[in-house]
Amino acid sequence: MTNATTYGHPVRILLVEDDNNIGRIIEFAMRGIGIPYEFVSVLSAEEGLERWQEQPFDLLITDYNLRGMNGVRLIKALHERGYYPPTLIVTAYDSAEVRQAAAEAAVDSYMTKPFFIDELIERIKQLLPSAHIVHERALNG
Repeated sequence: MTNATTYGHPVRILLVEDDNNIGRIIEFAMRGIGIPYEFVSVLSAEEGLERWQEQPFDLLITDYNLRGMNGVRLIKALHERGYYPPTLIVTAYDSAEVRQAAAEAAVDSYMTKPFFIDELIERIKQLLPSAHIVHERALNG
């Protein structure tokens, strides 16, 4: 896909997931969003912050339970730097405490593992800026 979106570039999506198998599944699933995108996957929140500083992303998908900094702390660190991207947390460690921490960090969407690929794609589409959705509908008729 080479068409640019209304932002002048494909949607930039950062995945922070320390499980390579889950990361590959999500990367494969991304083909279903139906719009031009650039996908970057990293294994740690710290690496995610470094990549974000190099060039910000349009959407963040992160695991909650990461080695080192967790996904909620990553989101808070981005907010402290002035970045407020749409965010999706995926976690196998669902609890009231994790949900509360996600709510306090203003996480936009929250999914538990395991998840269905179709559900993941729908959540991602809901998080995309409306201009991207309009562009997708124009592409798909």
